[in-house]
Amino acid sequence: MAVSVRRIVERVRGLDAEALLGLRPPYPPVAVSVETDDAVLVRLRPRGRRPTRFESHAVRALQAETIPASIFQAITRSPESLGERMRELFEASGTRPGRVSVVLPDNLAKISLLALPERPASARDLEELVRARMRRAVPFRLEDARFSHQLLAGEGREVTVLVVLVRRALVEGLERAIEAIGGRVGLVDVATSNLVNLCHGRIEAASRDGSDVALFNQAGRYFSLVIFRRGRLIFFRCKTLGEDGAGAPPNGDLTRELAGSLSYYRDKLGGQGIATLFARTVHGAPGELAEALSAVEPQQVVPIDPLADLDMGDAPALDPALAQRLAPAIGAAIGRGR
Repeated sequence: MAVSVRRIVERVRGLDAEALLGLRPPYPPVAVSVETDDAVLVRLRPRGRRPTRFESHAVRALQAETIPASIFQAITRSPESLGERMRELFEASGTRPGRVSVVLPDNLAKISLLALPERPASARDLEELVRARMRRAVPFRLEDARFSHQLLAGEGREVTVLVVLVRRALVEGLERAIEAIGGRVGLVDVATSNLVNLCHGRIEAASRDGSDVALFNQAGRYFSLVIFRRGRLIFFRCKTLGEDGAGAPPNGDLTRELAGSLSYYRDKLGGQGIATLFARTVHGAPGELAEALSAVEPQQVVPIDPLADLDMGDAPALDPALAQRLAPAIGAAIGRGR
């Protein structure tokens, strides 16, 4: 399966779809997260009731244009170099190739919340409706994409459909690169859902009194903002910063785009304010980031600490900036919200 929507769904608590269906898909304790500039590998070791052990990690730079800068760009570089970087990640971390989760930047996916007045009569009707909507939403043929969808609870008879769509060529290129070194891709996911996974228990606690809670993820060329109300996902927006994601985003892009997201939240979703905002940033300019987050006006900003619930054992202390870079891969390797 290219995109594990059920994982996103469970973490935002719209439905525990896996429990309802009796499904518990395996979550490999090894995850690779790719960005346009580099790739990271994280290996954890589950230990039952004891804290998960952080065992190893590796980071390798990627050649320019190996990974597109946004969903609007197609792959232009041969995948051979990507395969070599994957080999280096496994060797440098002392990890034997096997089943692995792959985490993509949010802006390499089209993530949509589709509001429907009522639940479609059948699964086939739902899929046809989703296909019709998404066919108009992406700048390439739907046949050239992999996507999944999942129903979320809504108000009254209304339902919301969470749709995640990625370019087929991107997923297949990553699968081939990992298979070439003896590995196998178990799950493909997007970064922010795994950050939600890391903060799952904290998000639930912060929203227990009915407050709106948000998670902000900024990784160089894009940002994502997700908002929860009474444990239900009501808003998910990802925006590439800078024209087509190329180069550094112009000053003010982040603040302007985030202000637009908050305007929609207030005007269309009846937002009364964010009580708690969980934040992760990579390669962000501190001054602009502080200005952008001030526009949200949360009562509390909580930096995401991806190592908080891990047993680091004998591993050397990680630089905080590196820990932020590893965060989505750690969330994918952990596998399930607590």
